[in-house]
Amino acid sequence: MSGVHKPINKDVRDAMINIPKNIAVISLLHFILINSVLAGAPKLEFFASATPIKAYTLDELKNELTVQSIKFHHYNYSKTKKYRAFLIQDVLRLAYGEAWDNDLEADVVFTALDGYKAVAKISTLKEIGGYLAFADLDVVTWEPVGRSQANPGPFYLVWTGKQQTPQHEYPWPWQLAAINLLRFKDQYPAVYPQGVPEDSTIYSGFEIYKGRCFRCHAINQQGGKIGPDLNAPQSIVTYRSKHIIKEFIKQPSKYRYTKMPDHLDLSESDLDALLDYFWHQSQNN
Repeated sequence: MSGVHKPINKDVRDAMINIPKNIAVISLLHFILINSVLAGAPKLEFFASATPIKAYTLDELKNELTVQSIKFHHYNYSKTKKYRAFLIQDVLRLAYGEAWDNDLEADVVFTALDGYKAVAKISTLKEIGGYLAFADLDVVTWEPVGRSQANPGPFYLVWTGKQQTPQHEYPWPWQLAAINLLRFKDQYPAVYPQGVPEDSTIYSGFEIYKGRCFRCHAINQQGGKIGPDLNAPQSIVTYRSKHIIKEFIKQPSKYRYTKMPDHLDLSESDLDALLDYFWHQSQNN
């Protein structure tokens, strides 16, 4: 039942220890998701370091977890929304057991049907406020969301806290299809700035990229698939000026119609750190 710790699954433990590093494994993960959808039975797939371990239908999740009704001010709709949902901690504990609670070095990557990826630290997901919504109580099906007016179902990760928004690096993927428990630097070696001190501006820029840009943009074909790769075949810093890159990251809506959100809260030092990270990756990959 919800909140009950289960013995660690051997497949989860082995997958977290024997981490695959071949990009073909990531492609296989996306292939599995697409075929699940085409089969006509929406499921939430669970992976450990891109190795499939479990899959649950909505009915199966309802049988295992406590269903809750939540009501909060939704940042994207700018109004109060009501959903039927599961606590995200309950969902992760059901799939991963002790691996979820004990592996503090791990990250969780949430993948949507269109390839959008949102990554979160374990510490973030342990906070109060995260829910996996599966029914919109305000309308018959789902209220369209975002600039593209997408249907956010069948699974939508939402947060009830006022500050728990994407701008504060909380994941909000709709059309959620897969959850992957992994060690980020091992799973995405082309993205991680190898050998860089954690107190450097390069590493600070990596953290910003990981929290905001990785969702849609890859580095060397590792990462999100919504926007262009930022480092392959050429790094963005080799053909755009520093000023233009910073201006576009901060407010893309000023320049073109795009799905990319504005990042008006990023400071000049944040943007400089991002550029330092991009330069580092362009020279070391």
